[in-house]
Amino acid sequence: MFNGAELYRLLETDYRLFDGRSVDNDPVVFETFPQAVACALAGKIVSAKHKATVRRALLREANFDTTPLTNIDTVDAALCALTARYLLDKRVKTYGEAVEGFIVVPG
Repeated sequence: MFNGAELYRLLETDYRLFDGRSVDNDPVVFETFPQAVACALAGKIVSAKHKATVRRALLREANFDTTPLTNIDTVDAALCALTARYLLDKRVKTYGEAVEGFIVVPG
């Protein structure tokens, strides 16, 4: 989590913070959270107790090959990448406010 926060801090010096406006292939920095992504994709609150199984299943439902994902960190990274795809497709929900930056999940 600390590495992710540091990466976010470094990226926001060169890329605009996603403020809810369309990105249209304009690089932005945004925050997402794998458990929230999993719940959004499932359409319900899912248990984090079985996160490895649930998150892999959700990725497979989205036509991702999960075979190369060797641990929960790579699974979570794939969920975040999927969220970026949803952002480009303008199919996200946002939580928070533009000034601080939204938390983004698939819509």
